[in-house]
Amino acid sequence: SDVYKRQTKESVALIRRAKAQGLDVTCETAPHYLVLTEDDLREDGSFKMNPPLRTQADRQALIEGILDGTVDMIATDHAPHTPAEKADFLHAPNGSIGMETSFAAAYTALVKTGVLTLTELIEKMSVRPAELLGIEAGAIGAGEVADIALIDEHEAWVVDPEKLHGKS
Repeated sequence: SDVYKRQTKESVALIRRAKAQGLDVTCETAPHYLVLTEDDLREDGSFKMNPPLRTQADRQALIEGILDGTVDMIATDHAPHTPAEKADFLHAPNGSIGMETSFAAAYTALVKTGVLTLTELIEKMSVRPAELLGIEAGAIGAGEVADIALIDEHEAWVVDPEKLHGKS
């Protein structure tokens, strides 16, 4: 199908056009599409996902879409699979981890590079998704559900598969 052959930059342009025409559409991406490109693919299935990783130009189109509001939110797209399942590229299921690494990856790619502020990243990863899904979240006050996360902007860490809690 032509939909599967379409590059990300073309999809971002279509969504931008639809929004300009007043159509009620939303758009999300995942941190791995903001950090990785097809050049990062390996022989194993570690980075096999759907949609697949694309070019640097596609990655840049997503960032531009985030900046101009075409991309409404950044979601984890968490799809964990065991190392054994991902070992053979041809037979590996699509998907990538994301639950434990999504914020750090997006922070590194967007905030540390000056593309977004921390507040803007939180808007894209938490506030806006809750608004679009009609979830009452983000209020801090007496009688409210404690809906907070603590962030240490100065802590650097390396992903260690042995310390992740998911199966991948």
